[in-house]
Amino acid sequence: MARKRVAGRPKFIDALNHAYRYRRQNVFICTGRITDLFWNPEVKSFVTLEQELYAELQDQFTVLRLDMARGVSFYDSADKSLFASRSAYSDTLTEMMQVSAQSPLAALVLVKGFTEEVTQKRRAGQTGLRSKLVNSDLKPLAIIVQYAGSIFPEGEFSRLSELDRQRLVFLLDWINSPKFTESAHIIILIAEARSEINAKIISLPITTHIEIELPDLQERTWFTEHFISTSKKRLRFEGGKTQFFHNTAGLSLSDINMILEAGRRTNSRVKREDVINVVDERLRSDLGEIVTFKKPEHTPDDIIGYSKTRKIFESIFRRCEDPETAIAAIIVSGPNGSGKTFQLEAYAAASGRVVIELAGLRGQYFGQTDRFFEMLRWNIRTFGKILVLMDEAHTAFGSVHAADLHATERRLAGNIIKMMGDPAFLGKVLWGLMTSRPDQLDPDIKSRAPIQIPILDPEGKEREEFVREMFRRKGIVLNDAELREVLQGTDYYSPRDYRNLVAEVLDYKKNNPEGKVVEVLEIWQVSRAIEQQRRLQTLIAAEHCSYPQLLTEELRSKGGEWLRQQIETLKRDSRFM
Repeated sequence: MARKRVAGRPKFIDALNHAYRYRRQNVFICTGRITDLFWNPEVKSFVTLEQELYAELQDQFTVLRLDMARGVSFYDSADKSLFASRSAYSDTLTEMMQVSAQSPLAALVLVKGFTEEVTQKRRAGQTGLRSKLVNSDLKPLAIIVQYAGSIFPEGEFSRLSELDRQRLVFLLDWINSPKFTESAHIIILIAEARSEINAKIISLPITTHIEIELPDLQERTWFTEHFISTSKKRLRFEGGKTQFFHNTAGLSLSDINMILEAGRRTNSRVKREDVINVVDERLRSDLGEIVTFKKPEHTPDDIIGYSKTRKIFESIFRRCEDPETAIAAIIVSGPNGSGKTFQLEAYAAASGRVVIELAGLRGQYFGQTDRFFEMLRWNIRTFGKILVLMDEAHTAFGSVHAADLHATERRLAGNIIKMMGDPAFLGKVLWGLMTSRPDQLDPDIKSRAPIQIPILDPEGKEREEFVREMFRRKGIVLNDAELREVLQGTDYYSPRDYRNLVAEVLDYKKNNPEGKVVEVLEIWQVSRAIEQQRRLQTLIAAEHCSYPQLLTEELRSKGGEWLRQQIETLKRDSRFM
């Protein structure tokens, strides 16, 4: 693997070459973008991972493939014929390869025998096993193990099946021996995620992990331009090609090819919506239903009131453009229905950030924590600037300090905290933690969120203007008298409740065009069932506030001690714990 750097060659090939030549490592774990296409500068085309590896390795290695279903096979029939003619397996090679298809352990035994014979012939009396070719034209072997996680799954010995233990022990014994570590052979284990491979293999000094990143802007541009140049039909892009190059961040080249191919076949414009749909599908495929790609259609102009909050949010997104002033996370708290998600999404949309939402972490991924976070980090690195939303964050994961927390949940919470604190993500990733109970968040998370913003129900003049504008935007004009009457009957309503009231009024007016809002309030009201809970949530949000000017006059004037006493009084009722 001493080939010189070639312009356009995938970066992971250079990483593999460097580890082999300079660090003397010869076991490689390749994860990430394993099912994608890669530019090969020699054939001047995009090829699969296996084709790219074979093209890069074939000059200096005899390349073999090993997997659970097909056993051992040669990539090239000429390599097989040459190997058979030069080895002790000349009469039995085909038969033994067929047997290996029935047993992965038999396949490993066979490949080990291949490597030892090639090493012996290449040594020819030399003391250094990575010696130059002497008395033999057999090249060292490069063994590509597909779906390596199925052959060497993660787990302690006690948790593995008997067959899994046998394969793992055999491999560890083989690749730890000087005959292999000092040889010129290499093994490439291919898996979607590093966590799928047994940790005992990963921890070996001869092993290196190479994560194949999703294509960057340059790769996406090359691929799209290549597709356009080879297409007989003219492709059209909504917003232009350059916008398409940027919008496809987070997609593989195979995904981009699918989008472009659909545009070519249908002779229709490639739309941004097409890209968004594929990004969402890809995230769900990699990360499950707990991750959603969101494209907010509303903007800060759709928010009624909250002018002070607007200045703060705009300042946060502005400072996060610079890693020097960026923060890792913000906590947006407030009672249920106050509009936390709506406002945060609106400012994210205005900032141009990609928005993804995490939900249901504890339910769906119990036991798959390591793989999930590996895939999440891998996807996040490729997107542009991101806002990661977590609604009701206090229920999403437990505290790492809780004595009764299961080890898997503790690792889950620890991984989130680790990602939040990663300096490499400052300015690129902003975590937006929305919660009605910030007091129940882990202290380590709160310490990484220096800004805590309360979104409270508007009061006084702001409430009047809020309600008046809510109805005005739907074509319903309230005079002063009507407004006072509505406010008197809805003093406990949240912004969400007012939205529901507007919907009820619009429906009422379908049959009663001259109907009044107060008429609806006589036959329909929002339940008061959670009024006390919302009061507790309001007080807790005020206690966790970084900006006193966002609080009501009452909350500002009473002081912190009064707040704590009120919170404790409500908490003493077990219903509010």
